[in-house]
Amino acid sequence: MGEYTIFSASIGNGHNEASEALKNQFLANGEKAAVVDTFHSIHPLLHSLFFHAYLSMLRYQPGIWGELYKQSETRAYYRCLDHFATLFCRKLNAIITERGTGAIISTHPFVNAFLARLKDRAKLNIPFYTVITDLHLHPGHVRPEIDGYFIYPTPHEKFAEKYSVPADRFFPTGIPIKAIPGGSSKEDIRRSLGLDPEMKTILITGGGMGLCNYGGILTELEKMDTAVQILCLTGTNPRTADEVSSVKSKRHTIRVIPFTNRFMDYLRASDVVITKAGGLTLSEALACETPLIIFDPVPGHESCNAEMLTEAGAAVKAEQAAQIPNILNTLLHDGETYNAMAASASRLKRPDAAGEIVRVICGRQKEILQ
Repeated sequence: MGEYTIFSASIGNGHNEASEALKNQFLANGEKAAVVDTFHSIHPLLHSLFFHAYLSMLRYQPGIWGELYKQSETRAYYRCLDHFATLFCRKLNAIITERGTGAIISTHPFVNAFLARLKDRAKLNIPFYTVITDLHLHPGHVRPEIDGYFIYPTPHEKFAEKYSVPADRFFPTGIPIKAIPGGSSKEDIRRSLGLDPEMKTILITGGGMGLCNYGGILTELEKMDTAVQILCLTGTNPRTADEVSSVKSKRHTIRVIPFTNRFMDYLRASDVVITKAGGLTLSEALACETPLIIFDPVPGHESCNAEMLTEAGAAVKAEQAAQIPNILNTLLHDGETYNAMAASASRLKRPDAAGEIVRVICGRQKEILQ
């Protein structure tokens, strides 16, 4: 049947996390699977180009990214990637051939462009699936070479009709996340993490790259009525970790946590999460039924994610950092509001998305081989 090769890109950690969740599920089902860091595998300089260009835009000109995202819904600017990808088809084809790939899975829209161009140019007769790691559908994900789209459960029929994609190619599974450890109470999880089991706990995260105004948020949290323990998860960003470590609080306990494999435990230990609106973080918070405060999402894909969850009642958006203390005071002291948000998260969560995706892909592969 061949290997299930999952093509990711280390441009934002969420794509890698989704890829690892899928790989783990394939392996648990007795299948052969591996994750390929696409651009790094083609050439480290290509990876560096994409990573630094994307990171610089988000840091210094996020508005430009948001405008490009919006305008490309009607103007196919993203198609320039397809032409650029032509230069790397031979290398990509060699990776697929060497691995004995039986099915291709992509977790990044930039990678979609490269694999779609390869499949067209090389006339590959290999099923190609993409996992969309945002809640919002965007035409930049769409390629005629893609055989299946795994999406967050959202109405997709009009989107499919508008962009001429057969509706049966969409599978509303949710975004794949790693398995949630079970069995322990919030207090027991806090103890296992070395936290005060009785103290209200707030988690602040800027995703895998630590892109968050931690300092601004912490300054505003000094105005809260209640003393809390604050967990600042800074991802793979040591400079941010150092900056946050220098912040002192007269009221709260602040703990800085670099990239960790226990992110889900920290989510379960927390009463509220303050975050941007990356699709993986949102999906993990929903799975843990932890209410969300969304602050300063990246314009474009993250602002669309934020809008969807606030409308669904699982998140509150803070337009300014100064609004966060009042929102937190309400959530921590108004049980009705808190429970309503947790119930919305419970309704929206898709903890077995990875399992559903793997079942669909494996089932289709068996049909092909019969």
